Amino acid sequence: MENLDTTLDRMVDALVAHEEIQFLDLVQYVWRRGWPLSSAKKPNDNDALRLALKACLIERMVEIWNAPPKNSNEQVPDWCEKVPSSPAHFSVISPESRVFWENEDGSPIFQRRNIFAPRDFMFFL
Repeated sequence: MENLDTTLDRMVDALVAHEEIQFLDLVQYVWRRGWPLSSAKKPNDNDALRLALKACLIERMVEIWNAPPKNSNEQVPDWCEKVPSSPAHFSVISPESRVFWENEDGSPIFQRRNIFAPRDFMFFL
């Protein structure tokens, strides 16, 4: 059965594969389902990149959901703040598209964990 945690896994799979449309569809799916983001369970993921991506995604969704015009009252789960950065740098932008983003500021949420995502990444809802 689909829930926030399984959808978060699918979101990370899409990001790692640079499947942008699939990823964007999943973000909208999470929004439409109305799952409380604070209910995301600490992943049992031993892969440092996947764990870092999951924490970043939850933190970014909380930031977006709480901003106008949505004005939700979402909270970041406690486990997110304990997730370290990825040992290897990763970009959510596909290699063939990176040239378009090379002079753009990155999102502080993702940069904190050695991941590049544009500053306004996911701000389309």
